Amino acid sequence: MRRSGVPDENLEMVRRALSSGERLFLIGVEGVSDTDRFAVATDHIALFGSSALAGPNRQELGPRFPSLMGMYLAPEGSWDSGVVARVPDWRLATPAELRLLGTLALVSDGIGEAEVAGHGGARVMLLVRCHGWNSTNGDEAPLREAAGAAAGLLEP
Repeated sequence: MRRSGVPDENLEMVRRALSSGERLFLIGVEGVSDTDRFAVATDHIALFGSSALAGPNRQELGPRFPSLMGMYLAPEGSWDSGVVARVPDWRLATPAELRLLGTLALVSDGIGEAEVAGHGGARVMLLVRCHGWNSTNGDEAPLREAAGAAAGLLEP
């Protein structure tokens, strides 16, 4: 369960889940794109702000400098997939920023939680409800489809 606007608490919830053995996280966030859509992250760019992994290492969760390559799950589904970028506030972003970064979507949340999950060896499906520049995506999020698709990728 993610609580919007409470980043430190969200990071601690992920750490507790990792300590309990969780290895799959479905994280849902809001963002902006060139059109209303749902998107799944294949990777992220985080040029703004510090990493959730900065500071003292939680050795029980993972190594000091973990590789986060391959952390994201991006199964086929009713969504688009691509790289997302973290910006300070996606609601204040501009189309020029999206073009400059060359990403599918801009988000402000979820990247830190994904980094912490990846640090603990978990896989992450980051599902973004993308709003267009002059529109609001009011469609129901495909959560059941996403959860099933992500779990299906981890089955032996």
